[in-house]
Amino acid sequence: MNDKAQQSRGVVRSLIMRILMIISEAPPIKSGVSRVAEKLSDGLKNLGYSIDLLSLKDIPRFEWGEMRLSSMPLKLSSIKKRMHNYDIVNLHGPVPTFSDVFLLSGLRGLNHKRPRLVYTYHAPVDLKNILLQPLIWSYNKSQEWLANLADHVVVTTHSYGLRLSRHVPIHKLSVIPWGVDYTRFSTPIQKEGPYTVVYLGQIRPYKGLPILLEASQGMQGIRLWVIGNGHSADTYRRQAFQMGIHDVTFWGQIPDEDMARLVKKADVLVLPSISRSEAFGIALLEGMAAGLVPVASHLPGVADLIGNEGITFPPGNAQALRDVLIRLRDDVAWRAHLAGLAQAKARLYSWERAVFGYDRIYQNLLAKPLGLGDLIPADIRSKSQIQYG
Repeated sequence: MNDKAQQSRGVVRSLIMRILMIISEAPPIKSGVSRVAEKLSDGLKNLGYSIDLLSLKDIPRFEWGEMRLSSMPLKLSSIKKRMHNYDIVNLHGPVPTFSDVFLLSGLRGLNHKRPRLVYTYHAPVDLKNILLQPLIWSYNKSQEWLANLADHVVVTTHSYGLRLSRHVPIHKLSVIPWGVDYTRFSTPIQKEGPYTVVYLGQIRPYKGLPILLEASQGMQGIRLWVIGNGHSADTYRRQAFQMGIHDVTFWGQIPDEDMARLVKKADVLVLPSISRSEAFGIALLEGMAAGLVPVASHLPGVADLIGNEGITFPPGNAQALRDVLIRLRDDVAWRAHLAGLAQAKARLYSWERAVFGYDRIYQNLLAKPLGLGDLIPADIRSKSQIQYG
């Protein structure tokens, strides 16, 4: 237990609280969700919690494109037996598809002996596959039920807070944004070379990298960097070559420190996602901390993060993105102005604040007795003001 962290909060604990965090991705995978798992678990451990992580890599699964069907329900009985070992289960959704629903059904059967349940709602499932639409609709509806059933619900932006407030009593809902390692990204570095636009993140179909490639095709005086990896990386590398985009580098997956140094040498970071599955954008926040202008698709959550300190464009609109990139290339003063605003805003986001927000929720839940009535979804009450962590 980190005594210094405990003393700074004026808290003395006699017992170590045990948390099970269920999340889709965790280290060694490199992604925004994985970074959340790492930062929250490490921060909570420093506050004295015992944390167990359960992620997709721990569960056999079947994949169809972006849809993942886990076999976790088949293991429900064995997991249910272990639930008594935890004080809190923190589900990050969407987690392995449908596993959260099965797990919650099992938790209800534990009655008053069950752990408290915190549900962190990341984003809806938003895929374009027509054949999967009935399954996707059912799953997204189940998330509303799950959120109402949880003891507390956390979202990362005001947009999703308002969205869930239609289904969750307001006193059970908090907004806790993710953080950024501000010092690592904000340390100045000498920029070199031409106007540089960077894409940072996993390379998946919903991330919209082809939109950025189309927008930059034929542009003069632009260098494009793609940092990250994924199943589609080779496809997009070939596509860039076929489109005649010559000044583009696919860096693949690189160590965090090298990634930070590379990002700081760029001018603009683009998040061209085409799906609401992109609901925050940790990569955007890292670019903002590095003094880059954030440019992203206008999506719920993402637009909240950018605010007036960056630029959004209609999802999937390559021409609109191209117009933005050209103006940023040509108007150096405007670019510098936006970069300064974005970097100042990024300073407001910290992992420490996020960790303390979760700590407060956990402490409040464990301080209250758990009655059988808590297992029944509550009616929607009048909406006042969503809590901010």
